[in-house]
Amino acid sequence: MGTGISLQEATWHAGAPADDTLVAAARAAVTADGAARWEAAFDAFWCTVTPPGRTPEQGWKIHVSAAGPVAVRVLSAVAEVLAADPCTFKFAADRERLQQLNSRNSERGSAGKFITVYPRDEAQFQRLLTGLHLATEGLPGPLVLSDRPYAPGSLVHYRYGVFSGRGELGNDGRYRSMLHGPAGQRIEDERGPSYRCPPWVVDPVEGRGSTRRAKGGGAVLIGGRYALTAAVRHSAKGGVYLGTDATDGTPVVVKQARAHIEVDRSGTDAPTALRHEARLLGELAELGLAARPLDLLTQGDSLLLVQEHIPGQQLGSWVAARVDRGGAPDVPWAQARPMALALVELLTRVHAAGLVLRDLSPGNVLVLPDGSLRLVDLELACAAGVVSGTAGTPGYRAPEQSGRLLAADPALDLFALGGLFFLLATGHDPLLPEDLPQARPLPERLGRWLALAAREGESAARLAPLVLGLRTAAPGERWPLSRVRAALGAPADAPRPAGRVLPQPLARILRDGLRHLVATATPQRPDRLWPAVPGGQRTDPCNVQHGAAGVLAVLARCLPQFPEGELTARQAAEWIERRCAAEPVVLPGLHFGRSGTVWALLDAAEALGDPGLAARARRLAEAVPRRWPNPDVCHGATGAGFLRLRLGDRRGALAAARALLAGAEQAPYGTVWPVPADFDSQLAGITHLGYAHGVAGVGAFLLAAHRATGDAAALAGARQAAATLAATVRRRGPAAWWPQSAGDPESVRLAHWCSGASGVGSFLVRLWQVTGDPAALELAVAAGSAVLDSRWHSGASACHGLAGNGEYLLDLAEATGEERFRCGAEELAHLLAARAALREGLLVLPDETGTDCAAGYGTGTAGGLAFLHRLQHGGPRLWLDPLLPPEVP
Repeated sequence: MGTGISLQEATWHAGAPADDTLVAAARAAVTADGAARWEAAFDAFWCTVTPPGRTPEQGWKIHVSAAGPVAVRVLSAVAEVLAADPCTFKFAADRERLQQLNSRNSERGSAGKFITVYPRDEAQFQRLLTGLHLATEGLPGPLVLSDRPYAPGSLVHYRYGVFSGRGELGNDGRYRSMLHGPAGQRIEDERGPSYRCPPWVVDPVEGRGSTRRAKGGGAVLIGGRYALTAAVRHSAKGGVYLGTDATDGTPVVVKQARAHIEVDRSGTDAPTALRHEARLLGELAELGLAARPLDLLTQGDSLLLVQEHIPGQQLGSWVAARVDRGGAPDVPWAQARPMALALVELLTRVHAAGLVLRDLSPGNVLVLPDGSLRLVDLELACAAGVVSGTAGTPGYRAPEQSGRLLAADPALDLFALGGLFFLLATGHDPLLPEDLPQARPLPERLGRWLALAAREGESAARLAPLVLGLRTAAPGERWPLSRVRAALGAPADAPRPAGRVLPQPLARILRDGLRHLVATATPQRPDRLWPAVPGGQRTDPCNVQHGAAGVLAVLARCLPQFPEGELTARQAAEWIERRCAAEPVVLPGLHFGRSGTVWALLDAAEALGDPGLAARARRLAEAVPRRWPNPDVCHGATGAGFLRLRLGDRRGALAAARALLAGAEQAPYGTVWPVPADFDSQLAGITHLGYAHGVAGVGAFLLAAHRATGDAAALAGARQAAATLAATVRRRGPAAWWPQSAGDPESVRLAHWCSGASGVGSFLVRLWQVTGDPAALELAVAAGSAVLDSRWHSGASACHGLAGNGEYLLDLAEATGEERFRCGAEELAHLLAARAALREGLLVLPDETGTDCAAGYGTGTAGGLAFLHRLQHGGPRLWLDPLLPPEVP
């Protein structure tokens, strides 16, 4: 080999993280004998280390956990064992990633999985299981909930699962890891918070299969005294439960803290934080500010805190119950002002006790029936001046809480208080995508949103100056509580501050957003052309909802005004074609399947003047199933029917319509199209009313099929769908809302495209345009009122937010000529634009998370850009109004 570096050694350096402490430890252990036969590969999170030889596609895998302080020792010990008995393994590539795995915010099925080992066969699995346990025995680390521990207290855990191989595209358009049995069995490899193994597999250690507990009645008794009756929530650090004291029936709350799960960036583990919280509860309960602690118990790897149960609701729920009224953005001033004063008084008393909460958020303030407040979840609170690890709730966490360690300062709580006032003023958490690389002043960004709300909300107008005064980046410039109290004490009849609206220019938002799509495309990557929101990362990357097809369609629509997008559009079309050719599963849905992908390619072919692309798209369309168990638009047969219309295949569209009519069922409230209960889908058994998965979407296609073919039966089916929607509408004044399903509680009233008034109205207004039915028009207009009423409290996306709702208001404006709907669409556009982030000098709309700018059409920025383009330049609505070419032979 000489003195040069080998190809195998070079792989340890290519892509390694800046903090290579863990990588260096693994490399030193496996290459100690001088034979550079191990290769390393890095992705966004893992370092995967591979020896020569083949790794099985599935089998018994081993997970080894580690507390942060002993991570290097554990990894070195594991790598030494594997150097002597080689197989593939991977580990979190640096200490920051390990902290994420061990944090309270980790998914329960993933928490603690520092190292994953992939034995080549069961014999090696048995050897390594014992060897790794002995090598790491006595070292600390969290329990891995998805696995079975090798022995009590061991860091070594195991489960049967998928090792390698590409995921399979399931019927819902998501890639799934599938296990294959010897007799052809296929089940999904679910990484949940409990151990289980396939029915054909025998546990090689315990000699039995799944340990899934049978469902049964009866409460769980802890400490021989407290009966747990219900779970409030679960997380990686442990659950929160309701229960009773069996000795006297007193209601209690029980909080669980699992060992070695970290609650902040300093590495403080959950049990330590829970003991600390118990002490603080004792202090604050004496002041009437928190529940009384009753008991501390140890059970297994967990510490349990039993505390007094206080009836009440979280502040976030309290606000949500009061902002939903006639289109106003805020909690009425008569209720907002006393609440704001109560929050100031609460914080004043906490600070007078020498404490800083460090995590003042809507979920940690309880509103009692008499309006008084109590604090919950005090694990991060501490004495002023104490240096602790940073943590907190996004949107309420101060800018200085971005480091690892920070001295507790009351100014942290002042910033969070401004966030609570913003919630009272707008009904929203103060979440915005991060400006990159340099942030604008936060008051400037929130100011646009507040100014829009202040035009119509008294609380928004009165609280806006306080929000801006409390949310400054410099801690020393935040308003003190005395000034906040004085401002809130101003007479109720004092003049309202004028809200000076400084809207973002919509033309710039559109152009900058399109430029951002061009700048962030990654045609060299095989997995995704554009980043997706977290919920879309395992979906088909060629679909409309989260993937490249939706973005391509928007670029194609905008090319006349944005010719700079031509190269990216061509690259996107080529990328989609390559990826589709490599995917054997073809699903029919318009938003999650191939129907929308073909539609986007056809749009791109027309915009680019590329007949070859159009011909290839038509050939791709022939593989799309025309019959499917799920009848809906997004995933199923209705989506395939819309594609037939886009292709000009009227006969195919008519056949699809007749199949849907034949599959209709009768419910007590009208005609419906349920998803079969035995279909392999998370939607199995649902009967929805909305556009994405139910009656409105099917009705819209039947109507479109009638318009294309003149078929009377299709029109009759559309009328039946409208009758079902008329029978299930929920009224409030002039507004019409719909639930997801007819049996939902009366309080469920939705306004968005996928399951509410926006999507239902999109069908009904088109029905009126075809038939002149006044009942359809009345409901469509009432749906528009619901969309307007909900504008302040909507997210950003096309699927369930401002972008999709704005499209519907444009539908109404074009159909009815009513100016209020056009004005409403413009207002929604400004509300959307007010949340834009500055990315490399470009103003970019947020995605559905409110904290990032992923590109997808249904959940990301592309849907908002489609809405803004239509608002400014007109044109048909994407995915609802296919421009039919001449009929194909």
